[in-house]
Amino acid sequence: MVAAQETVYRDVSGRRIDTKAEKAEAARRKREREEREAKKMEWGKGLVQREEAEERKREMERLRTKEFARTVEDVDLNREQKEQMRWNDPAAGFLTKKSSKGPRKPEYTGPPPPPNRFGIKPGYRWDGVDRGNGFENKLFQRQNERKRFGQESYSWSVDDM
Repeated sequence: MVAAQETVYRDVSGRRIDTKAEKAEAARRKREREEREAKKMEWGKGLVQREEAEERKREMERLRTKEFARTVEDVDLNREQKEQMRWNDPAAGFLTKKSSKGPRKPEYTGPPPPPNRFGIKPGYRWDGVDRGNGFENKLFQRQNERKRFGQESYSWSVDDM
């Protein structure tokens, strides 16, 4: 019986190929690709999230040195509890500073707009030109006339007494 011989691999030009070296090269390329992807994933994270993670790590390290039991005199605990916002705290309005809730929307600044039935302010991009058909003005005129007529009739009816 003939002993098993190793398979010889050759490339297109007919030269021998060292399969062990090829496998090692493929593993090296795969490792480099994974490192690049890991680096890309790291850059894909936001800077804020990374800073928050580091802050959490620092906080954990700081808490390791503290005692397990937290007492009334624990300054950090008291500060954290004071800073915490509670929805049902009636005294919170007196104790806290006014905090702006996010960015404010721009508002219209210009000549005062004509009144409307619903009290809606114009948008901040409004150019100040009233392009209505005059219905609102007529409506307000009619309402004012009714009020005035009611007041006049009341004053006439009370005038005789």
